[in-house]
Amino acid sequence: MTSEIKAFLKRYRIEFIIASIVTIAVFHIVYHRAGYERLKDFFGDNALTYKIILAVFMAVIFLVAWISYPKIYKFKILLSSAALVSFLFALIIIYINMPKFSVFGLKFNFYDKTWIRSGKFILFFIITLLNINLLMIMLVKASITYSDGQKLALISLGVNLIIIFIAIYAISGNYLGSDGTRFSTKFIKSFNKQFVPFNFLIFIITVLFSFFSIEEEHNYGSIVVAISIICFYCVITAEKVYPVRMITPAMAIILIVGMFVHWVNCLHHKAHYDPLLKIYNRQYMQGIIDGIVDVKLGPRFSVLMCDIDHFKKINDNYGHATGDIVLYKIAQIIRETSLPEGIVCRYGGEEIIVFLRDKTGDEAKLKAERIRKAVKKSGIKAKSRSIKVTVSIGVASTTKGIDAVKRVIKRADESVYKAKKRGRDKVVLET
Repeated sequence: MTSEIKAFLKRYRIEFIIASIVTIAVFHIVYHRAGYERLKDFFGDNALTYKIILAVFMAVIFLVAWISYPKIYKFKILLSSAALVSFLFALIIIYINMPKFSVFGLKFNFYDKTWIRSGKFILFFIITLLNINLLMIMLVKASITYSDGQKLALISLGVNLIIIFIAIYAISGNYLGSDGTRFSTKFIKSFNKQFVPFNFLIFIITVLFSFFSIEEEHNYGSIVVAISIICFYCVITAEKVYPVRMITPAMAIILIVGMFVHWVNCLHHKAHYDPLLKIYNRQYMQGIIDGIVDVKLGPRFSVLMCDIDHFKKINDNYGHATGDIVLYKIAQIIRETSLPEGIVCRYGGEEIIVFLRDKTGDEAKLKAERIRKAVKKSGIKAKSRSIKVTVSIGVASTTKGIDAVKRVIKRADESVYKAKKRGRDKVVLET
């Protein structure tokens, strides 16, 4: 496996995908070996414990999402909690033995199994609704204002619950599915027939979009996809009903664990990332030097010291706001070009340092040249202006591991000054 693929899988958080697949495999084996007869007492229509467990999961998901939101401002966590809470609520409602009643002349005869007689439409419907929600989570913007995030998440929860109530009670009161000549009945039959291919299409689109929504190294899309994989398992086993009931708590567990992991990663991100440049800050760099962060540079590595040329003139000519834009865009170019081997940190001012794993000497210089050319080619656009920017880069290498890192940084710093003296927009490798 190449280093590029390993870096991608790390950023994608492939462990959640693996966990969901393993969960399905283990569940499938246990279910088919144990059989429904051994499990029906716990998962059957009259199993109160199962409904209580679903209710507990609903409460935990809701609380974790809403407590974490003020700390990390992640809108997608709120949306995913709203989607799964509404799904769990729908399952509880479906399997509660409710008495007959009427409201404003509308008759509700819920537990007469009309939802089963209509081809399990309600179960298919709420699974599809969850699947659509997961796709929408992948499509929405990751960042949104704090108050708007709260409002939209509550609206999403409310809309989901309203749709579920309308569908459930329309079926339970015999308002749908009771007459084969009705459009609604034809729609139900058509929906049931297209249920699997339609959900498969949604699932594939969700997975594809997750590849393009990786945010730094604390990607949330993989958690959504992990839930989506289990949701699709529910799709292909929904005819039997009971596999859906039994594996649903696994979705809740993955979401809860995923929210906690994402929460911790985001707090780590806040503590160790520069808020302006969106790269690691000097504190994280110091952690690398002191060996207290989980970064394995190995015995062979290089340090690239990158300094933006004439940055003071950019601030003087265009203003500090434009200078900040230039700093951010240059930092992102350096970060993207240095991947997968590079760890990029803000050194101070307009200086950016790159720890380059497994590359020394001419290999490191070649990577530095790629960075220099990428910056020079970019042409930073700020306030309808195109600003030409260049960088000077000093390169120093070692084969003695982390113990030599301070000396390597010093030599790289000396090399960058040599690059500036030689006319700037140059890469100088220590000799």
